[in-house]
Amino acid sequence: MLMKAAILAALIMCSGCSDACQNTVASRSLSPDGNHVAVLFERDCGATTGFSTQISVLDANAKPSGGGNAFVADDDHGAARVGDWEGSWAEMKWLAPERLLIRYAAKSRLFKQKERVSGVTITYQMVGS
Repeated sequence: MLMKAAILAALIMCSGCSDACQNTVASRSLSPDGNHVAVLFERDCGATTGFSTQISVLDANAKPSGGGNAFVADDDHGAARVGDWEGSWAEMKWLAPERLLIRYAAKSRLFKQKERVSGVTITYQMVGS
């Protein structure tokens, strides 16, 4: 009971806390019609968590804020291949103005895989074994 009270108190005190996570853009890919951009970024939320790879589909001039709106994964404690940005490996490729392919490393731990974001249809392909 005392533990539950301590956790609740910590949550209440931090309810106004800002997002302590930091995004570092690894790559950007403009859609063929120039209306959207796919942004692959590393998200670092501090020493107690590993780096994650995230992808957002945004309007052409926007920058990612918060977590990825399309794809979120990590390397599952070293099980998956890692990209140059220290998060699990992934890449993105526009197939058409409103179709995006996201390829990601096998053994990645997946947290989000949206099939449609901002009018863009997203296809996923796992790479490796």
